[in-house]
Amino acid sequence: MPALQDRSIYLDNAAAVPCSAQTLEYFSDCALQYPGNQESMGYHGSRSAAALRNAAERLLAILKQPSDSVVFWENTGTGALASAVECACRQIPPGSRIVTTLLEHPALEQALIRSARSHGLKLEFCPADKNGIRMDSLQAMLRAETALLALHHVQSETGGIADLKTVRSLLDQQAGNALLLLDTIQSVGKLEIDPGIRPDLMVLSGQKLGAPGGAAFLCRKKLSKQAGALRSGDHFSGRCTPAAALTLLKCLEEALSHLPENRLHAAELKKIFLQHLSQHKITYKETLPSEMVSPYICHILVPPYQSAILTRALHGSAISIAPGSACESETPGGSKVLTAMGYSKKDSFCGIRVSTWLQNTEEEMVKTASEIAENIKNY
Repeated sequence: MPALQDRSIYLDNAAAVPCSAQTLEYFSDCALQYPGNQESMGYHGSRSAAALRNAAERLLAILKQPSDSVVFWENTGTGALASAVECACRQIPPGSRIVTTLLEHPALEQALIRSARSHGLKLEFCPADKNGIRMDSLQAMLRAETALLALHHVQSETGGIADLKTVRSLLDQQAGNALLLLDTIQSVGKLEIDPGIRPDLMVLSGQKLGAPGGAAFLCRKKLSKQAGALRSGDHFSGRCTPAAALTLLKCLEEALSHLPENRLHAAELKKIFLQHLSQHKITYKETLPSEMVSPYICHILVPPYQSAILTRALHGSAISIAPGSACESETPGGSKVLTAMGYSKKDSFCGIRVSTWLQNTEEEMVKTASEIAENIKNY
């Protein structure tokens, strides 16, 4: 993937990956080839619907999902999370318990709050510590009456990887009938997802893979009636254009075909960035141990310097990083995720997220570390 033509440095890929010229050309070709609304009975609508059915089959195959899984195309990751949550909540009886964590993306958290309220469900939040989700607390919270567990695979701000094998084991032991909803927006196409985790619902977004849009949520067949009604009956969710869905699939297929080398590339970029910060004598703390974090996300604390100020200071150097997740990058209360993990109120304003993808280079990491160091010295 080529670098941005204006020579800027883009290191906010956890928010959205820039589209390559080749990807945009493919999207344009798909838009020309499949102009029909897939919900229309006309010739062109039928062609679009057939293309999306084929794409869904390919998507399930490359993600190694069970044969009874179903794909529902969406416009955005936020919309896909909202639909997946609503689908799950329509399946479970009123009064049932939902368990989530204090580390979830706002899009998932707010979707759970809305749907739980709408369907008369009890929502409980598992606490966290400086290693991420507290598994001892999760074990205590999962009981026979738990109907849904909803949580991330990769935390969008810190990049922390949830221990899904332990999560699956706890569910099987404590709440065998509960549904498992995974937010895999930051992990699909980047990390392997063990089929043994057996999620009932999972969500992906095209913008995290270099597509111009499009998203999807996958669910088991037992949920397909509720999922289908979200669009066909209630118009709860929007209609994803065929071009967006097909381009998402192409980007995912390309990412998965080079998964090991992509991970190595990302890990090397992170290593170079941190090495050069140290060479500039910048004191920082990695939020989580490196072995617990996605290689594509580097999250550090640089107290007492506020990350939002540093992020804005980098505008003059045409460099993009992030002071948190994209949806809550600068809030009056600081990072809720860092606070939930036990960091101080002061430190909750000091988290920097540098996130990479295939187009990023070693030279960009060196330059960014130098510019951050310069801005800290001039803070």
